[in-house]
Amino acid sequence: GRHTVRAIFVMTVRSPSPSTMILQEDEKVPLWVQKISTKYESQQESIITNEKTSNNEEVICCYGERIKVEEWDNSDANYRSTNGWKGFDLMHDTNSPVRIIDYYVKYGNGGDNKSGDDATTNTTAGGIGTTLTGIVYFSSRAESHKGYCHGGSMTSVMDDVIGWTAFMVTGKCIPWSGFTVQINTSLCKPIPVNSWLLVTGKIVSVEKKRKVTIEAQITNPDDNNIINAKGNGLVILNKETL
Repeated sequence: GRHTVRAIFVMTVRSPSPSTMILQEDEKVPLWVQKISTKYESQQESIITNEKTSNNEEVICCYGERIKVEEWDNSDANYRSTNGWKGFDLMHDTNSPVRIIDYYVKYGNGGDNKSGDDATTNTTAGGIGTTLTGIVYFSSRAESHKGYCHGGSMTSVMDDVIGWTAFMVTGKCIPWSGFTVQINTSLCKPIPVNSWLLVTGKIVSVEKKRKVTIEAQITNPDDNNIINAKGNGLVILNKETL
């Protein structure tokens, strides 16, 4: 079911400003989102598995451990500009038309089903089977056809999850450790504006220590996990990553 909640939600647990997301008064956040994310003031029957007592503790839910990225969580509004960025993050900024709120990771066991020169034997976690799950909000500012989001917004979400899933290949999050070079996406069902969905990426192969293939999909937990988009992508890691 859906519960009406306050119009302003905290983006991070430790810093209510500037990382806040403004919603319209009539917009609603599904209960499943409230159960997963620690970013909301209205939490009921939280499925967080560890009791959070400090700002630095890991946050773990049914989709794994919440990944921490300084540029998303830092309370300094000028963090990106002072660290070399020229603008705002397309998918993670508080004002993005389509915004990925949180990512949670479950790492694989470090295996990659390869041997010899193709093996990535220097990792004990990550590799094949690593899964990244994100909460994504499609706002009315992503509208194309009346009442529905632009297909490009769906593809952008797929691009983002494919890239960030690859950044987990070593068993820890290494931001910007590679580049997405190919995305194949099927748009299966239009997404209404003001929708809350899940996006998932999973590593399915690692070749020559640099080529990471990911399968991804966008699903709707409020509609029997129906698939709105699915596809796969290829990420080339930086040479020093593995």
